[in-house]
Amino acid sequence: MPDQPATYAIGDVHGEVTLLKQLLAMLPYREQDTLVFLGDCINRGEDSIATVKTLQALKVNHPRCIFLRGNHEDAWLACWNGAQFTDTPDIDGAWQMREHWQGHIPFALGDWLEETQIEYEDEHAYYIHAGALPGKPIWRTSGLQKMWGVPGFLESAYDWGKPIVFGHYPQDEPLLQPNKIGIDTGAYRTGILTAVRLPDRQIFQARRA
Repeated sequence: MPDQPATYAIGDVHGEVTLLKQLLAMLPYREQDTLVFLGDCINRGEDSIATVKTLQALKVNHPRCIFLRGNHEDAWLACWNGAQFTDTPDIDGAWQMREHWQGHIPFALGDWLEETQIEYEDEHAYYIHAGALPGKPIWRTSGLQKMWGVPGFLESAYDWGKPIVFGHYPQDEPLLQPNKIGIDTGAYRTGILTAVRLPDRQIFQARRA
């Protein structure tokens, strides 16, 4: 890689903290590089709270971390009042997480959720959890659509001006197209967590032993 700053985008972790740590140890990121987590870091997998605490610790040592808000984060955030969770969202994996913590979800999750953002942009790409409206400028896509998805995005060849790097849609292999890059490889199910480096589009993958 040249000396210019690079961006590493990390696909949907879904609580797979062991894979996350394995991937982070593998990525050759430098102080000037940015790490963008594409959302859906929680629910379903090995340990969502340990995942969140790992991400919080990572940002202490590497401040150039961006945590995007996926639909799973959005669902939990709707139940957060700033001090505690008042309900459990009706989304896959949420009840298992609450049962794991005997109904008392740690404050760390809410604290981290408040830090998530709907989108990120740099000179290389747009980074959005679930994509954008085909055939329209990026700003025409609502925040809700960017987190939960829109029909036709995966099939679209529309040029948004920069490629969109996204997760949300599990695929057997990373999707590398001129206008978009999809890196959700279903880590909680497949045991494969994927990252991509921009601008050179190098793929990195951690695999469950």
